[in-house]
Amino acid sequence: MISADDLTDALMRLVVERGLDAVSIRTVAAEAGVSIGAVQYHFATKDDLLLAAYERAIDRVALRAQAIAARASDPGEYVRLLLRELLPLDDAREAELRVAVAFTARSVHSPRLTALYTEGYRALVDAVAGGLAAPGFDSRRAAVQAVAMADGLAWHMLCAPDVLTADAALAALDAHLDTLLPDR
Repeated sequence: MISADDLTDALMRLVVERGLDAVSIRTVAAEAGVSIGAVQYHFATKDDLLLAAYERAIDRVALRAQAIAARASDPGEYVRLLLRELLPLDDAREAELRVAVAFTARSVHSPRLTALYTEGYRALVDAVAGGLAAPGFDSRRAAVQAVAMADGLAWHMLCAPDVLTADAALAALDAHLDTLLPDR
């Protein structure tokens, strides 16, 4: 029997290849190679399926953030590595970004998706602020700026890859972080 995770993976593949507009119970069933009833067994509505897929995408990023925290040698390195994870530097992160962009746009009109987006954004800013914490320094404001910069670079890399290369994006991110982490 197919699992709920298999179905959310199928949905994410559809989003990466064809966009969120291509997603329906029928197209997810076809992508997963199962009947519509098999999808409906796990998810009563398309919105339930979308919510589960978005949660799964956020969980994957959170797991990588935990792994980065475990291997980073200091808080500054953690911030650098964490924000680099947001950039589409390989096929897996590009696919995740395509899913994130699609769900972010939809979250504007969906309170359930907005709640998930808010939770994920808050956790990211909190993690970056924790890595930037220093006496007399507004680490929260700096974290909001750093996350916004990484997000903007990621979107431009995805949508205008001939204009913003990976090397240029990494250089811009590192230059910004150098201003926040001069003595760390």
